[in-house]
Amino acid sequence: MSGDPGISAFPDGENIFSWIGTINGSKGTAYDGLSYKLSLRFPMDYPFKPPQVKFETMCFHPNVDQYGNICLDILQ
Repeated sequence: MSGDPGISAFPDGENIFSWIGTINGSKGTAYDGLSYKLSLRFPMDYPFKPPQVKFETMCFHPNVDQYGNICLDILQ
C-alpha cells in the first residue's frame, strides 16, 4: 500500500496481520535523508481494535520512546 511517495507499507511475508512500513524523512526537515522502518501488527478483530505500531529504526522524536513505541495519549 503506498499513496504518499515517502510512506509505504506491505505485508511481511505470508502473514496478513504483520506488516512492515517505511517512512522517509521529508525534504527540508531535520529528518531529511533518513529512513525509518516500522512494524505493524493487526489484531484478529481489526478494525475494531487498533494495530500495534512500533519504530524498528531508532527515532529521536518526543512522541516515540526508547523502545520505538509511539506515545500519544490520543492513540490510547
